[in-house]
Amino acid sequence: MQTLRAPERKTSVDLAVKSLYVDILDGIYPPGSFLRLNEVADQMGMSMMPVREAIRELAAMGIVESIPHRGAQVRALTIDDLIETYQGRLHLETLALRLGAPLFGEKEKNKAISANQQRIAAVEHGTTVDVVTAHEAFHFELYRSCRNPWIVKALLPGWRNAERYRSYSMRNEKLQNTLDAQHGLLIDAMAAQDTVAAVKLLHKHLTSAAQSVASELTGSDIMSQLPSVAELLSISPQTLVKFA
Repeated sequence: MQTLRAPERKTSVDLAVKSLYVDILDGIYPPGSFLRLNEVADQMGMSMMPVREAIRELAAMGIVESIPHRGAQVRALTIDDLIETYQGRLHLETLALRLGAPLFGEKEKNKAISANQQRIAAVEHGTTVDVVTAHEAFHFELYRSCRNPWIVKALLPGWRNAERYRSYSMRNEKLQNTLDAQHGLLIDAMAAQDTVAAVKLLHKHLTSAAQSVASELTGSDIMSQLPSVAELLSISPQTLVKFA
């Protein structure tokens, strides 16, 4: 499983996965809708074979689920799924930063800066697929610094599922401006090889987005159900105060 931006992925199945995923994010196939093979293939201008395989890949990522005798359905957006998704993301993505910060040198910094510039350009002028691709590419430049491809691969399903909720947090313009600014701060923390600062920033980055979505979905407070910075760093809250 590779990221959306991987240039070597040029098969019809790869294009179908990308196109169908973005259509789901765009609401063309909203949560709860069934993916009728003939209809999706006609919509995408493809044969049924790559579309069938694309649906299988999205099912493996948990974005689509197979309903016996009924077909493939886009999974619903629920508060429980949101919490579980962000619990997994927080543990895995902060682990990648913890391992990667001590290895984050000038080369990694320059790549991250370039990826962030592309993300900013996509937000200002790009299509949905441009924004989704650039946002993912930026974060994964940071995560790949852990130099453990298994961890990076493990991040993808949760990341891709969380993108389905992102439109809710984007409705809050003030929050979105804060989240955008945090991307540059993450680069600074990693470049300084400051593990604690990087984890604290990413924790705030993810939990702010998750809580905003929860407020939109059900009006609930989910912060107590997400791991704390101290838990993610495996240190006591008293010790963490010393790093504040």
